[in-house]
Amino acid sequence: MKTVEEDNNIILYNDNNERIGEMTFMRMGNNIVITHTGVAIEYRGQGLAQLLLKAGIEKARKENLKLQATCPYAAKYFRTHKEELQDVLK
Repeated sequence: MKTVEEDNNIILYNDNNERIGEMTFMRMGNNIVITHTGVAIEYRGQGLAQLLLKAGIEKARKENLKLQATCPYAAKYFRTHKEELQDVLK
C-alpha cells in the first residue's frame, strides 16, 4: 500500500497500483479542512481510512498547518485523539 498526494487529495493505492481509497481536503490559508475520507467497500474494516488520515496529519505537521474536518470520520477521529493531535488541531 502507498499514499500519494494529488491536488487536494491523498490517494491510497494497493500493491497492484489500484486506487482503493482517498481523503479529500481544502487548503484554506494555514488550515487543511478534511472534507471526505473513503475506502473501497472490499477494503473497509482494515484501518485504511486511519492510514489516510495519518498521511494528512503528517502533511500538516511537515507544513506547519492546522487541521479541521467536515468529514464525519475525520471529525470523530480528531475528537478521540485530541491529546496526541493538539499540535495540529485548530
